[in-house]
Amino acid sequence: MNMIPIAAAFLMSGQQAPADSISDLSRVLFDVTQRSAIVVLPTYSKVSIATEPKIVDDLVSPLRKLGFASLTSDVAVIYQMGIPDSHLGVLKGLVSAAPPVQGAFKEVTIPQTAVKDNQISFETKPGEAIKVSTLMNLDLTRRIMVSPYYSFDNSGDFPLAMTAKNMPVAEFVKALTRGLSGKLKVEAKTYTIGFDAASFRTNFVKVLGLAQKGVDAGKSPSGMAQQYAGGTYSDYQEFQDAAQPAQSSSKPSLTAALTLLGQAINQMNDQLLEQTFAYKGTTSRLNLSNFTGLQASVINYLRSSSPAAGSQTGADVQRNQRATPNLAALINRVDPQNPGRLNITTDFRISAELNLMQNRRRQGQVDAANTVTIQIL
Repeated sequence: MNMIPIAAAFLMSGQQAPADSISDLSRVLFDVTQRSAIVVLPTYSKVSIATEPKIVDDLVSPLRKLGFASLTSDVAVIYQMGIPDSHLGVLKGLVSAAPPVQGAFKEVTIPQTAVKDNQISFETKPGEAIKVSTLMNLDLTRRIMVSPYYSFDNSGDFPLAMTAKNMPVAEFVKALTRGLSGKLKVEAKTYTIGFDAASFRTNFVKVLGLAQKGVDAGKSPSGMAQQYAGGTYSDYQEFQDAAQPAQSSSKPSLTAALTLLGQAINQMNDQLLEQTFAYKGTTSRLNLSNFTGLQASVINYLRSSSPAAGSQTGADVQRNQRATPNLAALINRVDPQNPGRLNITTDFRISAELNLMQNRRRQGQVDAANTVTIQIL
């Protein structure tokens, strides 16, 4: 009798749990359900497994208390939508608490001998896991294609454990897609597990809420963790600009920055979201003349990030950053016809390039705009 995949467990990065491997969980799930089982996490972590579960609820109920959700149909899925640590970028310092309970895992791949008659029979041993990106190497009737979003830096994100016997490839792919919160497209020669903008928006709302709690608790955004990789002088200038410390430091300015980030993502269409966040090292530039809804948030940020007035007459407070005028003073100088751009990167860094009008000449003409760049996050 063919076995049908019944579950995929998806654990949000950062969750604390006792030391049990995801391969152990897939084996227990297989034993309880007598069906093929997979476990997929956004970042490799150890999980809590109920002692001697007799029925499925014995196994999944404790996981639900940790934030898992479950869905049972032809394929039952246990999952928790989230954004992995490696995808959080500058927000990581605001979102992350204690590091997740992790352990090194031995990377294995599904051998071609495990696939027969378009069915998979394979088991990961304790301490082993499969990187989801390696599934693209399987020689199947329809090849599995996976969005770059699930294989950033070829890291340990989205490792997979499984205990499967005669599991139809089509059912495996459906269960995996559910566990990854992805979007499945079936074509003549491929199964494509793509970036799902709707799931990303849901996940980001959760992350943004956690980031605001981090601001309220006095946390700071993460700094740049990259090094200059070499190149032309222009490349170096771009690197220096991207590596600038964020203007946001106070709670009001960080709150305004997060609001601006949230509204920017809310106004980006699904295609632009995928182009920005599914591919590492991407920068999208939003023209404020087109994204008019962001202009008020930019102005609010300028007000919130301005240093307080000096406590003595004649005193002026300035911050240690290139081109750091009092940001509130820029508001009336922003060119209303061509205000500039808001830049947003894969790692959630945002900056504003504002076009400022110079003083009017006697005849009422306006000089060419002068652009000032403000690193917001």
